[in-house]
Amino acid sequence: MATPLPMPKLGLTMEEGTILKWRKGEGETVEKGEIILDIQTDKVEYEVESPDGGLLLKTLAGEGDVVPCGTDIAVIGEADEDISDFGSTPAKAQAEAEPESAHAPSTTPAAPAPTPTAVPAAPVATHPASSGRVFASPAARRVARELGIDYRTLKGSGPGGRIVQADVRAAVASSVPAAPLAAVSGPATVASTTPLAGMRKIIAERMLSSWSQVPRITMQSEVDLTNLLAVREASRQAWESDLGVKVSINDLILFYTARAVRRCPAVNVRLTENSLEQMQDVNIGVAVAVEQGLMVPVIRGADQKSIDAISHESRALAEAARAGALGLDALEGGTFTVSNLGAYGVDHFSAIINHPESAILSVGAARERAVVRNGEVVARTTAYIGINADHRLVDGAPAAEFLSTLKNMLEHPKVMPA
Repeated sequence: MATPLPMPKLGLTMEEGTILKWRKGEGETVEKGEIILDIQTDKVEYEVESPDGGLLLKTLAGEGDVVPCGTDIAVIGEADEDISDFGSTPAKAQAEAEPESAHAPSTTPAAPAPTPTAVPAAPVATHPASSGRVFASPAARRVARELGIDYRTLKGSGPGGRIVQADVRAAVASSVPAAPLAAVSGPATVASTTPLAGMRKIIAERMLSSWSQVPRITMQSEVDLTNLLAVREASRQAWESDLGVKVSINDLILFYTARAVRRCPAVNVRLTENSLEQMQDVNIGVAVAVEQGLMVPVIRGADQKSIDAISHESRALAEAARAGALGLDALEGGTFTVSNLGAYGVDHFSAIINHPESAILSVGAARERAVVRNGEVVARTTAYIGINADHRLVDGAPAAEFLSTLKNMLEHPKVMPA
């Protein structure tokens, strides 16, 4: 009996996945548990195993397609099995054929889309409707951007003449090319084009969502780290010999940030559809730059962990992130994020909130600066820290209280508690 392979749901927040690469083609033999394809979730790339052994009878979605969790993407079974009960396209493809707005034609029966084995003649240029609007699916626009095609010159084969992805690909495959995008977008020369896909695409979507939907309040403060550096230097040998760790300044900042969040729970909240959730746990996300973009692994219960535990875990998570070895569970459950760009020489910056969290801390470079102490100008090592908070949930006073609490902790460090 044929076995469907659905898009897996790998976490509570995962709603859809992007197919990156099929490792097996239709008609090939697969073993149960064998890696059959790679997908991209909103957090990581993931290898999907075959749920059964047999032949890969049919793939229901192609590379680059975004498919809702639970939607079948392939069928596995024996040769000559009847798989007519399984759909030929995933739910995302159906959404592509829906009108883009209430003004889009929706009553005309859909014309069959061209298939790879029967590429039609090149779509001819068409003039926009009298309204001046050209209807094209989001997928068609994305593919047109990637391939350098002006979709507005194409004739659509979708409902009511809507331009769909197949129309764009057919134009590229045809001997009569459509108008290049450069012809309508100005004289600028493009050095190279990389499709917006995988992790980069997910980052772009999440950052746009956070920036456009979350009203932010931003505040910064200069922090004197001289005493913290002195404590680190005095404890360095003991930490290395007794605990086996090399504690960094970032480890100390994470340690005290977690405790400041515990003291100021107003910044440890989330917004659901109809309520505000006060988070009980303090799970600190650590922004890590990786080759493909950015990942935020999570130190769970960070306010309860010792400095050596924080140091061990933050280093292990960062190494795993850069090696592409993080599991999805390591990226979920964060309640507050820390982004430190001090190593890049950045003095201060405004970080984008890691939605659905309510706040993020930015940390700049520690530098020796001239400051006034007791009426005298002296050299001290300072850094700028800042908080960006979701103003729907966090008011100015609680955000300022958190920043003041953290500043006081960093400037007056005590013996590292457990």
